[in-house]
Amino acid sequence: MVDAHQVNTIIATTLCAFFERLPDAQIGTEEAKLLAKQITEALNAAGLQIVPVEPAITRP
Repeated sequence: MVDAHQVNTIIATTLCAFFERLPDAQIGTEEAKLLAKQITEALNAAGLQIVPVEPAITRP
């Protein structure tokens, strides 16, 4: 896996953005960070890896 902190931050930011649109179901930043860590750990436990990919080079 790449930098676990970076992955957790991306997931937590996405969770916060998702719940921001749901007025009846909010999530705080700290809760999102904890949930992101649990998601990352579950993916690792399942044998999945989050790795960077090289962007495709496009020619004009």
